[in-house]
Amino acid sequence: MEQTKQPKQPVVLIIDDSKALRKFVRELLTQEGYSVLEADNGRAGLDLLESAPPDVALLDVEMPVMSGVEVLQAVGLKPRLYSIVLFTTHSSLEQIAAGFEMGADDYIIKPCNHIDLLARIRAAIRSSRQKSELSEAWQKAEAALIKLQQAQGQLVEQEKVSAVARLAAGAAHHINNPLGYVMSNIRTLERYSTSLLRFSDEIKHELLEAAPGKAELLGALEKELHLPRIRSDLRCLLQETQEGGQRMALIIQQLAQLELGLANPVTDELDLGKVVEPLVRIVTVLAPPETEVIWSGPEQDVFVKGSLTLLNTALVALLKNACEALGGDPGIIKVSVTANDEAAEIFISDSGAGIPPQQIESMFEPFFTTKSPESHVGLGLTIAQRFISGHGGRIFIESDSTGTQIRIMFPRLSSLTAASPPAIFRHFSNTHNYQ
Repeated sequence: MEQTKQPKQPVVLIIDDSKALRKFVRELLTQEGYSVLEADNGRAGLDLLESAPPDVALLDVEMPVMSGVEVLQAVGLKPRLYSIVLFTTHSSLEQIAAGFEMGADDYIIKPCNHIDLLARIRAAIRSSRQKSELSEAWQKAEAALIKLQQAQGQLVEQEKVSAVARLAAGAAHHINNPLGYVMSNIRTLERYSTSLLRFSDEIKHELLEAAPGKAELLGALEKELHLPRIRSDLRCLLQETQEGGQRMALIIQQLAQLELGLANPVTDELDLGKVVEPLVRIVTVLAPPETEVIWSGPEQDVFVKGSLTLLNTALVALLKNACEALGGDPGIIKVSVTANDEAAEIFISDSGAGIPPQQIESMFEPFFTTKSPESHVGLGLTIAQRFISGHGGRIFIESDSTGTQIRIMFPRLSSLTAASPPAIFRHFSNTHNYQ
């Protein structure tokens, strides 16, 4: 009979030179079911962090041999799955901000009570568990992509695209579950924090009415607990976390759409302006901060015949490529939709460094990428080109040191039955075009 897998016992590492404090924390955490490791100086603690990473490390700031600050400097800001909670005294509060900058996740003021200590440890363990779940999901996705790349030499071109669709959908499923937990928890945390702050305000109001002479005491307590900073930072922190989750959700949506589009491309009459405009709003999220995104819609409805899923997938790949062309610096991205009697045009330009001439011809080849192979498979533009070609369209590319311009041409709905491409396609014969 198969046994149910039990959750791993949380491990907490105490790094503190105070024997009495280590005993207090060890006994408290042991009673709560935690596994406790100890180190009486920073050097021994760092060795344990590197050899047997815990779920949470309680790190004293001031220690002999190696201080907590030096331990943080040694650990650095590199990715890790465990949480670091600083142990500090009232006289070392100035070190807290530096500790956060170096990678600490939380702090506890000494002396501390057991309720506060347990609450912060539970929160730190939840954070560690969620990071572990996300890390495992990303590892599965990366493993799937590596396997796909290894199959490059054995699969024909069409089989490669189909395999990517299946693997991408599987990866999206595995990532979507932990991401759903995180986004749900963030929304719940936002509601809880709003309620707690409101409760704090109401309590303060009632106390001041009952005892006006306590105003100075309440102000000192708020300052000690950093309530003003919490109020100012909390909404921003929640918003940044939600935006990060939304970015991941966008990626998952693209992966899920890929297999759906290949399996069942439902065609319909599409208003091209209404298709592109929502995607432009996505560009403002994907592009580097302070990037100017300029959108110009058509003066009238422009209808084409096609699959919304396939067209969205293709356009998102091209828009994402324009964002990445800027690197990490802000720039300008222009997107427009225009049309004449015969054809509709989507124009996408970026102010990036441009594409070397020798690479333009290879941009739409399967598995070709100029970016890191760990994060890019090199199939996004290949799929985009195929989906656009399936709509009877073509892609034209011009690029130099001032940036890259992409024109995507589609037959308008009234000319879908034409025997040959409209004359407007021939107008761009001096540029690179991909059908």
